[in-house]
Amino acid sequence: MANEFIQWLAGLEREFVFLLVLPFVVALIGLWSWWTDKEAIDREYEARAAQAAEGERRSHERRQGERRAQRGSRIAA
Repeated sequence: MANEFIQWLAGLEREFVFLLVLPFVVALIGLWSWWTDKEAIDREYEARAAQAAEGERRSHERRQGERRAQRGSRIAA
């Protein structure tokens, strides 16, 4: 079967083989492009998520500090 396929492929004109293979090459390039874009988007998302988490942590610490200060002023009064 493999020999038959090789003989069939060898009997084709080069231009036809090029046109036969071209859609697969274009599809592979498209998938590669999508994959590299996806990785860049994932890295950007992770950076934004880390930045948001850091902001949330700082906000939480600030609120806790304010609560402690309010409790301390109530106890002193």
